[in-house]
Amino acid sequence: MALPLRELYLDALELFTAEALAASDSLGLPSACEGWTIADVVLHLALTQRGNVIAPLTSGAEPLGPTSARADVAAVRAIGVWERTAREAMAIVDACDDERLPLLYFPTMDLTMHAWDIRWGIARIGLAERLELPEPLLAFAEGLPSRIVDADVRSPVVFGDAMPAPEGASRTTAIMAWAGRRV
Repeated sequence: MALPLRELYLDALELFTAEALAASDSLGLPSACEGWTIADVVLHLALTQRGNVIAPLTSGAEPLGPTSARADVAAVRAIGVWERTAREAMAIVDACDDERLPLLYFPTMDLTMHAWDIRWGIARIGLAERLELPEPLLAFAEGLPSRIVDADVRSPVVFGDAMPAPEGASRTTAIMAWAGRRV
């Protein structure tokens, strides 16, 4: 059974936070996002969660949407910036009205995909195993191709060109290849 969007968002927030904290000693390593370090991904998520969750749900601001911009913060402060952002987002989402929950669709996807991107960075040098998404978030991610217009998301800002999944790839690896990640 699919989880409601609020719970999916909170699960994705928890997953991303766990991956960011696990990589806190490896922030300078490359992530699965071409040209971005793990710190860049963490700071990008702090920016997009502030612009797509915190601001719209507290002040009614328009969501920021996808962005390739990263915060101008030293990598050594990335985890602290993220932890503050995550705590604030969690409290706001816990308290938001159900009618505003559709705003969480993009941020849930962003958190889920980027949690995998962080783990890719530390797994590629043997510090961890590749991340297999938990079933509810995996089902959410696998539903993306049928819910979005492919041409609208194939850009450096959202998803790169789909990559072929290796033969015998896990479901997580297959959806990440679809999302243009180096698998």
